[in-house]
Amino acid sequence: MDNVSVKNNQLQLSGWHANNGTANKKYHYIIVIDKTNNNRELARQRITESISRPDVAKVYPEIYQAEKSGFDVKLTASLFNFNHQLQVVDRYTDDPAGNGNAIDYWFAPFGGGFANQGWVDAVNLADGNNVQISGWHANDVTQYEQNHFIILYDQTANQQVAVTKATSFTRPDVAKAYPDIKTAGNSGYQAEFDLTNVKLLSGHSYSVVSRYSTALEGNGDQGAYTDYWSNSFILNTKANYLDQVQMTKDGLKVAGWMVDDNSLMQPNAYVIILNNGREIARQQVKLTARPDVAKVYPGVFNSLNSGFNTLVKFDPQLVNGNMQVLLRFSADPLGNNNYSDQISNNYSSNVGSFDQIDVNKATVSINGWHASNQSVNKPYQYLLALGENGQELARWKIAEKGLVRSDVAKAIPYIFNSGESGYRLSIDIPNNVQHHTVRFIHRYTDDPSSNGDYSDIYSNPVMVNNFMRTPIDYRQPSEYAPYPDLKTLNNFWIHVKIGNNRVYLMNNNDVVYTMYCTAGYYDHGVSTTPTGTFHIQNERGNSFFNRSLGEGANHWTSFLDHGVYLFHTVPTDAYGNYKPYEASQLGINQGSHGCIRLSIPDAAWIQYNVPTGTKVVIDN
Repeated sequence: MDNVSVKNNQLQLSGWHANNGTANKKYHYIIVIDKTNNNRELARQRITESISRPDVAKVYPEIYQAEKSGFDVKLTASLFNFNHQLQVVDRYTDDPAGNGNAIDYWFAPFGGGFANQGWVDAVNLADGNNVQISGWHANDVTQYEQNHFIILYDQTANQQVAVTKATSFTRPDVAKAYPDIKTAGNSGYQAEFDLTNVKLLSGHSYSVVSRYSTALEGNGDQGAYTDYWSNSFILNTKANYLDQVQMTKDGLKVAGWMVDDNSLMQPNAYVIILNNGREIARQQVKLTARPDVAKVYPGVFNSLNSGFNTLVKFDPQLVNGNMQVLLRFSADPLGNNNYSDQISNNYSSNVGSFDQIDVNKATVSINGWHASNQSVNKPYQYLLALGENGQELARWKIAEKGLVRSDVAKAIPYIFNSGESGYRLSIDIPNNVQHHTVRFIHRYTDDPSSNGDYSDIYSNPVMVNNFMRTPIDYRQPSEYAPYPDLKTLNNFWIHVKIGNNRVYLMNNNDVVYTMYCTAGYYDHGVSTTPTGTFHIQNERGNSFFNRSLGEGANHWTSFLDHGVYLFHTVPTDAYGNYKPYEASQLGINQGSHGCIRLSIPDAAWIQYNVPTGTKVVIDN
């Protein structure tokens, strides 16, 4: 066998066969069988004209008609699977059909046993105009199947969508990995499809088919061929990033990038601004080149052209809740129908921090910042102080405002004027703020007196020279400060707040001392301690024991029903010992049967110092 080759989709076989037994066998055939498939005959061709072979006659002059022993045949290549072992039989026979009494020569098998390895390195749709595919396909069948096709196959629709001829290049890395495949070093390929002629659909699954074929045209299926199918990939990727979100007086500057395979069919790009989930403005954008994005997302359609930088115009005051940026690709030029969305995290519209609150005996110094979209057209800034019950205790106009805060601008550029959101002030502590736990409010307002339309942020609770003892100890006074001298007060009264677990000793509207207490437990929202205005009564004493309740107390003072409702210490047992659990609830929870429980020294001070007739106000 001198030659086994494939050309123009034909298997070409040439060689010679000389035998003295052919003298009475005038019919000459070439037969090809598939050894892999149980020696199944695939083709036979009669040789009507023998090829002159003087070279054979010279070597074998004693063999009959050696000078006419040559053959050269061409068979349709698509009849053969070159991945099987194929064997050629040269036959002389006396049967015109090529059977009967025959003399055969079986040539060495060829083909078969080829490894079939491959990989798709990249599928690149980044430029939006082409699909570029690169990879490798190693198989020694290429000595017969020499035409290389790359097919893009839609697995979802179960159909081929594109085919092109591959451009080959060397792959020494593949040759190193597969040294047993002789052609591995030349297994690399590249291919490109023009998207104007290829209809890709988002959401569909695709495979790349690398095909070696004996055929020259079409997709190679008219010849013998060998395929390598890649793992499938789905066109369903979407991603984005916002490089800049900055609020201005004219609206929101937004810059970043957005990619979405759905833009194959939904090409119109929009940036939409939401406030608490509702649209307040939108802007169509023309996408620009972002090679950095294409590098990270080469397999996403048009990722090279994914950038945007735009101003979405609206009044910043429209953002009064949580703002989000919605990125949309739509089939509708107006962006309303048939769309695919991506949405950002929430951006707050009102943020601030009381960075420093320094309290001394006479003053409070505060430094902080407050950024709010609602600060547009609100030139006045105020600081307010709220007491324990939320009532306003004082307010101050802030003079040092609009201070530069580059750190805030960097952290929250999405809020209007955040870079000039700083303020500071130092204030004298009024009497009605002293010794209170307060919350400060920073306020932007359009009203010179700080009412009207405003935007607030609150501090955490701040103790202003709070003398309250911590931890609470039922054996000690509630404050570190001394009890008030009633002779110096001009309007002393007692204010009990059941829900706060506090008794306030008052002079007019000022708190002069605060006591921890436990008042009556709540039953369906109603405390067992009566509410209203009462007065200290004559009845008082050092101790008592209530047999029906199984407990007593010390240092009691009556304020209602002449010995029924009392101020007294935390309860004692039948032996006069203070009950541990009840003592632990002082200043924390309600739990009495109606009386006001106090620490031992506090109850004793009331017993010995508060005059009969002193007003007692009890509320929830």
